[in-house]
Amino acid sequence: MPATSKSLILTAAGVVVLGGGGYLGAQAVVGNEVEKALTQSFAQMDDSLSWYARDVTIDKTLFKTTVTATIGMVGVENANAQVNLLVDHGVIKSPITGTIHPNEQFVTGDIDVDLVATRSSINGQLTSSSLSTVDVDSTLHDLVVDLNREELNAWNVEGQAREVLINNENDSVRIISPRATLHTQGDENRVMQQSLAIPRAEFLAQGVSVYMTDIALEAESESVGDSPIVNSGASFTVADMGTDDTSIGSISFEMTANNWDVQAFQTLQEAYAPLEAMRLEYEESGERGDEQEERELLTQAIESGYDVLIANPSIAFQPLEAHVVLPMMGIDFKPRLTADISFDGANLSKPALYSALWDEELPQPELLQASDDVMSEADALTYLANRVSLDVSLTTPPDLVIGMIPMPFAGLLDPTSDMQHVVWKDGTLTVNGQPVM
Repeated sequence: MPATSKSLILTAAGVVVLGGGGYLGAQAVVGNEVEKALTQSFAQMDDSLSWYARDVTIDKTLFKTTVTATIGMVGVENANAQVNLLVDHGVIKSPITGTIHPNEQFVTGDIDVDLVATRSSINGQLTSSSLSTVDVDSTLHDLVVDLNREELNAWNVEGQAREVLINNENDSVRIISPRATLHTQGDENRVMQQSLAIPRAEFLAQGVSVYMTDIALEAESESVGDSPIVNSGASFTVADMGTDDTSIGSISFEMTANNWDVQAFQTLQEAYAPLEAMRLEYEESGERGDEQEERELLTQAIESGYDVLIANPSIAFQPLEAHVVLPMMGIDFKPRLTADISFDGANLSKPALYSALWDEELPQPELLQASDDVMSEADALTYLANRVSLDVSLTTPPDLVIGMIPMPFAGLLDPTSDMQHVVWKDGTLTVNGQPVM
């Protein structure tokens, strides 16, 4: 064989070896990147306020990665699902397929996963033909969720369904073509934007048919740096509502909520729900449950409530507007309400909060035993009430409506004024500038 032929063969073999080695090397790099991205995504979910990820298992080989995990909603029993994913390592794009199987004690039906991941993005869809809840007779039909992530904290999620049906013995709800979106962005300043649009919703309650059209909810929240404090705003509109085919008006409002420690509020909800369930069971059975568990839940609720209050939370409606039309009663009324509610959490006494909220049938908590700043329950409630500020202005209702308001409340209104003004500040209530208490 001529030397040139040998050289060509050796060169070709070298190319094959180098090419194969390069391909295998690329596969290894892709596998490492896939593992890193999956680990980050599940960790990010677990760090969120509303979701958790547990029992995450990532099994990586040269050409594929399989993933199993349990994801769920924080504070909602059985609201979790098993995630099973298969990632085919691609040098440029990696297809991700699999299923999300909900806890069948909560929801029945599977969600199919069909995504494509690159080095910097994830795109694709989650789909389900039908999802039904177990505790309530409700079904969601033809769900399609579009997912897009361009950066670690930049998610774009758009979901829609053909309809949602909810039924019980006498009532029913039909929500037609709901569409929801979620957009998140930012590392230093984290911004979340959410929206919900429902072209039509129909309710049947106690034999009365009610409809709403063009329902729209938009919300945005922002948190800065590592701070747990969140500022948010929302708007809500219903273009038309009525019974049968008769319109009775519309409604809209804007709301802001500032200085809310969302993590503390979430913890408060998580402790309060089982605490109330325990107390309800006690009322029904007459037998008190686990006293130690009740003390721990109550302590957790008070501690998280304290964290919420010291952040000086506030809520404002700017404004809430409606158009109420009742032809049979001769009412065509356009009420308008603005409200500002805030709490002064500066130097808030934690013993006072415990004194106001602690159950006297339980042994006194250590904080009150060790404190010299213990109040009676009545004094503690007054102390807290004096830190609440309320400023409300609302349109004066028609005479017919005023006539339906029981005394002495109706007597506080000024029918000659277009607006009524109610203020609670420093423990004093005034109506239209006149102190009431």
